[in-house]
Amino acid sequence: MVQPSSLDKYKVVVAYDFGTTYSGASYTLVDVGGQEIYDIHRWSNRSISYYPKAPSIILVDNAAPHKMAGWGYDAKRMLKNPAYSKNYTLFSSFKLNLEHKLKRPDLPFQLPPVSVVASYLRALHQHVLLEMQRDFAQNYPEDTYRYCLTVPAMWSDRAKALMREACIQADIIARTDPPERLLLISEPEAAALYCDEICDQVQLEGAQRLMVCDAGGGTVDLMVFEVDGPRKLREVTRGIGGACGSQFLDERFRHFLHDKLALPIDQIPTNASLNMMDQFIDSIKPGFDGLEDHYLEIPSGVKIQPLQAADPDGIDEGTLILRAAELKERVFDPVIQQVLDLIEQQLGDLNGQTIDYLFLVGGFGTSHYLYQRIQETFRNRIHQIVCPNRAEMAIVRGAVYFGLHPRTITARVSRRTYGINAGLPYDAHQDPPETRVKRPDGSERCVTGFLPFVYKGDRIPIDHCIFDSMYVYYGTIKTTNVTLYATENDEVPRHYTDQGVHPIATIAVPIPTLPKVAYGQRVPFDIRMYLGLTEIRTEADFGHGIVYRLYGDFDAVNQYRNE
Repeated sequence: MVQPSSLDKYKVVVAYDFGTTYSGASYTLVDVGGQEIYDIHRWSNRSISYYPKAPSIILVDNAAPHKMAGWGYDAKRMLKNPAYSKNYTLFSSFKLNLEHKLKRPDLPFQLPPVSVVASYLRALHQHVLLEMQRDFAQNYPEDTYRYCLTVPAMWSDRAKALMREACIQADIIARTDPPERLLLISEPEAAALYCDEICDQVQLEGAQRLMVCDAGGGTVDLMVFEVDGPRKLREVTRGIGGACGSQFLDERFRHFLHDKLALPIDQIPTNASLNMMDQFIDSIKPGFDGLEDHYLEIPSGVKIQPLQAADPDGIDEGTLILRAAELKERVFDPVIQQVLDLIEQQLGDLNGQTIDYLFLVGGFGTSHYLYQRIQETFRNRIHQIVCPNRAEMAIVRGAVYFGLHPRTITARVSRRTYGINAGLPYDAHQDPPETRVKRPDGSERCVTGFLPFVYKGDRIPIDHCIFDSMYVYYGTIKTTNVTLYATENDEVPRHYTDQGVHPIATIAVPIPTLPKVAYGQRVPFDIRMYLGLTEIRTEADFGHGIVYRLYGDFDAVNQYRNE
């Protein structure tokens, strides 16, 4: 049984930005109105002044892959030891495996993505709790903490549910906790709240529109919001996203580096490869402006003779010269062009509506070259393009604001058409003969009917309840299954078996005992759905004091909770 919720019992709001390449955490104290947000700066084996995030990586022993040996900066340090590099496997970018639409290759050792994510989140969470105990948060018990976790805007409902499950397995929350103890918010929404709250460069006013470009490690997400009153934002059009984050710069640089060195991958020692990639990630990538050449120190153990033979001018006293033109063509421009295409697409979806501000946030969002290219391309169509202070922390800090004020986002735009399985009146012109059944009352029904509840592109207020009345024939079945389906197709399907329609959740509702109802008599019940939240909530109500609620069951299996 789910415990009753009490929003006023939460004394601390903790936010996690679990990113593809780096993750961060921030928190605030509710008793003082969240006036100050504290960032976690101390990460293992990393200076406090360097970067306020930890790498989203774990290291596992090949002999016992289900047990994590290290995470974050500790994992990077351990991998520099030759013994570890030979007998251990590094996991990175595993967050993306939660979204099946990305069609990522399986993780090493066939480990389930949820368990790998849970292992990392457990270590991250335990570290954050220890850091918080150094500060004023030590005055509050952990059961008074509320958590807010960010997710990509492009994620499916199933991926968001898997993230919630990973948080449960990581012991961030308990399965019996009220659902609102852990809030999910899309990364662009969190960034928009941060910009609205602290950005001194602009003064947001009523009806102004702002686009958030959240450029992270794995994905780039875009959303357009309209100011809907003081500290209120509503989504204007369906957000979009793409797999074109900064990690794809890393991948392109790795291939570029191997071509420059004229060496096969297996002839570059692991530690040397890690060293050169660290130089790119820490120095070259954030500082690249498209004009200046860069220089990379070649570690000992890397053969430079093939490079000297192929390009004598490309090396100087053990330093590799990286020409700006080469870096643009081979590494930066192909990825940044995808970001520009996404912005162009989002502007096209506005049908001529203007954008007052574009906020560029996220780790990749701090790139000088990305900012420069966006300015060059869109400065005549967007009033002002802003990279706010501490853009790399915008998402996690915005998530803290959301944990304090969950109703700041007033409306969202549906990315899919949602509906349920329903016995619709049979139509011989539209329905296959095998779907036809005759009910006890003599009516003919199509058993594969799709009853839409919300349509793709609909703007839905966060507290808007969509409901419909259905019925069963008493005594003919003990349980009725109501399955929620979704499709990203533009056309509304007639049947839930149509191509592109997928089951995302099932609520199995036991038929209550009704002493005064005869066998075969029609019994009505209501289905209610709340689709304006970050996560979907579904309820079935027979009107007899029992409501069946669906919480995060997005594998279309029959589970329910009654309250």
